[in-house]
Amino acid sequence: MRRTAGVYIHIPFCARKCGYCDFNAYSGYKEATKTRYVEALCREIESRAEPQTRVPTIFFGGGTPTELAASDLVRILQTVKATFCVDADAEITTEANPGDADPGYLADLRAGGGFNRLSFGVQTFDDRLLRSLDRLHSGNDARAAVQAAKAAGFANISLDLMFALPRQTMADWDRSLDTAFALDVPHLSMYALIIEEGTPFFARRERGRLPLTSEKTEAAMFARAMQRAVEAGYERYEVSNYARPGFQSRHNRIYWRNEEYFGFGAGAASYLGGARTMNERRPSRYIETVTTGGNLFVSEERLSPREAMGETMMMGLRMTEGVDLDAFARRFGVRAEETFAKEIARLSDGGFIEVAEGHLRLTERGLFVGSEVMLAFLP
Repeated sequence: MRRTAGVYIHIPFCARKCGYCDFNAYSGYKEATKTRYVEALCREIESRAEPQTRVPTIFFGGGTPTELAASDLVRILQTVKATFCVDADAEITTEANPGDADPGYLADLRAGGGFNRLSFGVQTFDDRLLRSLDRLHSGNDARAAVQAAKAAGFANISLDLMFALPRQTMADWDRSLDTAFALDVPHLSMYALIIEEGTPFFARRERGRLPLTSEKTEAAMFARAMQRAVEAGYERYEVSNYARPGFQSRHNRIYWRNEEYFGFGAGAASYLGGARTMNERRPSRYIETVTTGGNLFVSEERLSPREAMGETMMMGLRMTEGVDLDAFARRFGVRAEETFAKEIARLSDGGFIEVAEGHLRLTERGLFVGSEVMLAFLP
């Protein structure tokens, strides 16, 4: 049986790295380096070609993919299409900065490259809060970006929104939700700000200079997002993701189902044949390693069956449908109810998970402590 796998493309460049970001992203690189990066990225893709592998989804993430010229993104996409068996109806997404959403640029992506989905990193429509996050775009830029995307022919548009931001009130959050719903896009990702170690925001918090919202307010904002999204006609299909019918992120579902994917580019991870690998992270070293034909992998981990099962449970519980227990048994040859009997019993007794229609899923109570519930299944 031939392999089916998603494809992730990492573009590590940003105009400015935000203070909360812990992704593999860098600012200040010159155009010459970006050109060399595109060359190296295409070469890596070609070197790992599997013409028989079916690819249902391709996702360009970052960083900020739209820091590259549209022609560069199109070239990278065409390289993937030339070296893998990409589905005719594949979901092809690029993340985009709202400030880069020039109508001509978007038209080139849609018509020339075959991109059919855009994910805008809006975060908030409040200019004061955008400045506090080190974002370069404005609320008006974000509104204009959505209109430009629609004019370019994109029907599948997603917005990222964040809550529990420093000094953000519930009224601020409601206004962002009002604007997002009025823009009438088919997909929303709405998640709380997480302060990651090693970021400028972490250092500010440690010095007592980051006025964060309380846990109670964060939970209330989460509940408000769920309530209002449903009222606006969206279905919550994952902890932080909401879609109109037919617009769930097919690529992200590959991750949540713990299925296989290729990762290309600096710092990109792959999960293939039960092994997880990660590429060289620094763009300069990535370019050099690809150019000289060296080994790109800086880490390689082969998961044990128990680890793979635990990750499948953990990721599957992110989805509102939960873990398909029969599919789990077909994949691993054992039933989750037996392998994780103790964990399931304890969490069920606590009212955090339930079995419904052949799926193990979070209850509403479990949703608010989802991270702790999911981690219970890891070795």
